[in-house]
Amino acid sequence: SFSKTPLLLPSLFSPIMKPETPQVRKPRPTPKPKTVERNVEQDPVEVYCRIRPSDSPDQEDCVTVVDPCTVKLTPPVNCFAFRNGSAKEQHYKFRRVFGPDTSQKELFDCVAKPLIADVLRGKNGLLFAYGVTGSGKTYTMQGAPQDGGIVRRTLDVIFNSIHDYQTKRCIFKPDRMNGFDGQCESDAFSDRRRLDANPTTRMTRSYKLRRDTGGSQDTSQRIPDTSRIENIDDDNVFSIFVAYIEIYNNYIYDLLEELPETGPSRGLQTKILREDSQHNMYVHACTEVEVKSPEDALEVLYKGDKRRKIAYTRLNCESSRSHSIFTIRVVQAPLDAQGEDVVTAKNAITVSQLSLVDLAGSERNTRTKAVGDRIKEAGNINNSLMNLRACIEALRENQMTGGVRKVPYRDSKLTHYFKNYFEGEGKVNMVVCVNPKADDYDETLPVMKFAELASEVNIQRGPQTVKQDLGLLPGRRRANQLFKDVRRRLETEGENVKNLEVDLTPIYTLAPEWPSVVYTPEIMDDVVAKLKAYLLKRINSREKLKSDLQDKIFVVRSSVMEMEKENILMKKEISDLRSQYSDAMAKVRSMESMLLNAESVNESLQRKFNDYNYLVDECNAVREELDMAKAQGQIEKQRMKARLKTKLEQEREKLKTGMIAKLSQQKSRIYQTQVRALQEILLDGNPSTQVSCPSVSDSDISQIRPTTRSQNKSNSDPKLEASNAIHTSDIFSSGVVNLRHRRSRSQGAEKWLDHRPVQEVPTGTVLQPALPRRKSVTCLRSGDLTEGRVSRYCLTSQQQDSEGELETKLYKGDVLPTVGGGSQVVFQDVEILRQCDPLAVPSRKRSSGGTPKVDVSTIQDRCAVGIQGHAASRQFGLNKRSRF
Repeated sequence: SFSKTPLLLPSLFSPIMKPETPQVRKPRPTPKPKTVERNVEQDPVEVYCRIRPSDSPDQEDCVTVVDPCTVKLTPPVNCFAFRNGSAKEQHYKFRRVFGPDTSQKELFDCVAKPLIADVLRGKNGLLFAYGVTGSGKTYTMQGAPQDGGIVRRTLDVIFNSIHDYQTKRCIFKPDRMNGFDGQCESDAFSDRRRLDANPTTRMTRSYKLRRDTGGSQDTSQRIPDTSRIENIDDDNVFSIFVAYIEIYNNYIYDLLEELPETGPSRGLQTKILREDSQHNMYVHACTEVEVKSPEDALEVLYKGDKRRKIAYTRLNCESSRSHSIFTIRVVQAPLDAQGEDVVTAKNAITVSQLSLVDLAGSERNTRTKAVGDRIKEAGNINNSLMNLRACIEALRENQMTGGVRKVPYRDSKLTHYFKNYFEGEGKVNMVVCVNPKADDYDETLPVMKFAELASEVNIQRGPQTVKQDLGLLPGRRRANQLFKDVRRRLETEGENVKNLEVDLTPIYTLAPEWPSVVYTPEIMDDVVAKLKAYLLKRINSREKLKSDLQDKIFVVRSSVMEMEKENILMKKEISDLRSQYSDAMAKVRSMESMLLNAESVNESLQRKFNDYNYLVDECNAVREELDMAKAQGQIEKQRMKARLKTKLEQEREKLKTGMIAKLSQQKSRIYQTQVRALQEILLDGNPSTQVSCPSVSDSDISQIRPTTRSQNKSNSDPKLEASNAIHTSDIFSSGVVNLRHRRSRSQGAEKWLDHRPVQEVPTGTVLQPALPRRKSVTCLRSGDLTEGRVSRYCLTSQQQDSEGELETKLYKGDVLPTVGGGSQVVFQDVEILRQCDPLAVPSRKRSSGGTPKVDVSTIQDRCAVGIQGHAASRQFGLNKRSRF
């Protein structure tokens, strides 16, 4: 055909001389010839989705099933996408979606059973489970004893299908190069005897595997799968080999490796990947165990599961910390012409394998709270899964764009091991396990995107397994079995069958052999009749063969005529293609000339581009220098601010100290002036009394008011107390002058801030405090004194006295501005309002300081005291005004 005809394109692409340019550049490589594209059959990666059942009926789910092939992903309120403002519902398509109520049997029949049929027919297969931690991957692959998963059901179906076609042990032996060698029955018998005689091997096969399981797997409760694959080649014999490896921290370990019983235990040793003669990847020196029943295979599986790396995490109590790969290899070879013995030639043996992979779950340390080795394990797991995603992305990009991007298989042992599957050496299926819990939304979203990406990748269908035709007729096994049944039946009937043999090779004769004839005149007629009957049979057979020959000749002639017609059509098509080829070559030459011109223009543009880049680099360097100078100026500015701020603080402290000293001196002078004025008043009122005024320091000014009150309270003489009260009233009757601030009162600009309690008891008296233009508050803030031009402040306090009566105090003061821009309150006086019943019996108890009666008539002229009485209310009010 034309597709197989070599095209001598390089001769047409001879190098063309280009005009000399001042810049030396490498010669352009000769383009590779383009071949006619062939229609290569491809199979897509079949991606299935399985949704795990909810842990509780009240659980909030983010994954719901829309139809048998679509799921809907709804972002919850607490997810990162919702907080980021990019949350929206998304739909994802799969080959099929298995809901929470799907059984293991239904999943297995849809996903794994077609791969088993391909493996038994000589093709390879790969099935792996992908998802986050706790999504049900291990349960999907392993299952439970009562309800097996994919691995257990696969073993059951394989052995159910080849139950009658298995070979004896040791007929096939691994050659340590990813292949198998066949041997005759005698050599296999010797190997079986040697293995049975070896106590280590016997213990390993019978007791050690069961002991390693530790009783964790109860085989008595196992329910096997009874289904099987039909249309198996019954002229072949089969043998099953299993291997179990894991990839932990990007290292490969053989889980079936035999460790020494005694001596220091070194643990499992790491294995390496190699490539065989067929360019297939395999694990070197990996243990492959030949099994003859599902129970033997499950014992091997249990032993490997006990050695797997699992650990407790916050999300899963038995979290897989490695990728486990359980490989089932099917070795088959045909029977000989007699249907009795196995053909052990190397070219007659066919090997196919099915890899069942349980990938470790991707996870985030913020959720698992992992520490120590768990962080390292999670990092290696996430790296291998990311590399798997990178390989899928590269394959998809190459298929969508026709590019030749390199697929990074070697970046991870996982992808390197499965490199052949993605390059067309088998069929690839993937089961995406999803936990619908809303807390797993941020981890489930990347899994869904990866599944959508993988479903768009097509795997090139590998070459069909071509079995070498040994010239053997089909049905040999059945014919041999029929012959053995006939022979056995004859033996039971007492016939002698020692010399009875059968030859199943094809025989082509015109008729049965001529019978032996003994010529005698007596039996002449019988002999002639017998010969005539044999001759008639021979003539009939010949006529039948002639008719068959004519039919075959007609069929062959028709086939030749069809081939000639097709040959004529192909010749015309070839001539048309050659003309198209010549036109294409002419276009190629013109495109090459255009390409040369474009390359020269490109070179000039490249030079300009380099010059522009040089200018950009210079501008960037200048900009960096300016930025550095600007940053240095900012630093100097900050330093200068710091120095000025320090100097300002020092000057402020200095001014504050001086002002405090001046204020103390001024207060001292004012106090001395008031003392002298008080002496003059006292001397004028009572000339016979002399008052000595001791010198009082500035620190005692703030203590003079409470000292005076305490002395008055401790005095027991009523007359003396009244006299002291009069003297105190006279002393503090004069106003205190604030030399720093004076508010003009000519226009009546006073504004009061009335600070009252939250729950105030009404007094109900006739006289009320006069507070014009007041602002009432219950909770004082810092801005109440500075806002609204407040000049006076009044604080109201209510409490019970010793007699249980209500006592109200109003503390009044001036609001003065401060140097720092705030306000301060200087209290000037206090008004005390006591309410009592005039008819009440006075208490016999006296306070500690004593409460002497005051003679109002003696001090009426010198102290303003107001007395009010009302007969109806029987209340007595005393409004006393005192000065601090």
